[in-house]
Parts: sequence; structure tokens; C-alpha cells
Amino acid sequence: MKRLFLLPLLLIANHLLAQVSVSLHHYDYYDISANTKKIKSTVSVYAKKNIGTKFNFTSFSLVNNKWGESLIGLEYMPLKWLSFEGEVGIETNIESYGYKRNLIRRAELVTVSTNKFIFLGTFEQGSLPWFDLRALYLLKQFGIGAMASQYYGIGPLVQYHIAKSHFTLWSSAIYNWDNSDYGSMLGIYYRM
Repeated sequence: MKRLFLLPLLLIANHLLAQVSVSLHHYDYYDISANTKKIKSTVSVYAKKNIGTKFNFTSFSLVNNKWGESLIGLEYMPLKWLSFEGEVGIETNIESYGYKRNLIRRAELVTVSTNKFIFLGTFEQGSLPWFDLRALYLLKQFGIGAMASQYYGIGPLVQYHIAKSHFTLWSSAIYNWDNSDYGSMLGIYYRM
């Protein structure tokens, strides 16, 4: 009897996992100011599953040495080149830095994506607000643009997609307007 109950669950799980797109992202922030000279490494996973002609189920998780969060949500694509996404989940972090633990976190994302231009805006709220804005103009395997990210800074952005692979490298030189520090970021995406 237990096997009969397990079979429908396995079929449902197989259907849900079929055609799921996944992005793994790792980036390092290197603070080159005279005081700190430290590296902050971050890893994230983003997945989405099509659930209709205009909707995708999404999930996002991120972790670094001070922070962790996991969110789930829904993406709505009213046009082929425009999408809006809302997510909700939980955050956790180290209390010794003065943050609260295990709070509800939410995020809103807007994406504009054409053959030559990409804009991604991410806005999050929880124990601390955060935003990340990126705009890129694509030239075959290269992309050039700019980014602004709260707690990191603002600066030029360049990326390179490794031909015939799932990997994209990116880098940015950053000026942090909060504390006048300079830094650099280097990251890699793996998209399935």
C-alpha cells in the first residue's frame, strides 16, 4: 500500500522538476580601501519552472559569511521582453553584527531583456533593505554596462560568456557611496 502512495508522489515530483532552469552564481567582493582589505564571498542559486504561458514559479537562496536567505515566488511576463517577480521567504544572519535572526524577507524584481539590452532591478526588504540594479548592452559574447548595489557601491560592469558553455564571467570596479571605499567584484554564473 505504501508503494502505491509513493508512486503518485514520484510522478508529481518528476513533472515539477522537468524543465526547471537553474542558475548558480558565485561572486567575490574585494574591498581595496586602506583599512580593511578583505574578501567577501557569496554563493546563490536561482531556479524557475514554467507554469503557464506568462507565469513561472521561482526560488532563490543566497549565503555568505554574514547572511543567508531563501525565497520562493512567482514571475509574471506580460510581454516577451518584460517580467515582474515577487518573492517571500526567510532570512538569517549573525546576531553579533547587530542583525536580527530569522525574519521574513520579501523581494521584488523587474527584468527588461531584449537581444542587445538587459536591465535587472532587485529590491528586497527585511531586517535590512537592499537593492541591486544592473544594465548591460550585449555584444555577442561580451556585455558592457553599469551596476549599483546597496552596501557594495556603483561602477562599470563587464561580462564575458564563454562560447559553447553554460558559464558567464563578470567583473566590476565599485565605489561605495556610504563609506567612500573602493572595491572590485568578480563573479561567475552557471546557467542550465
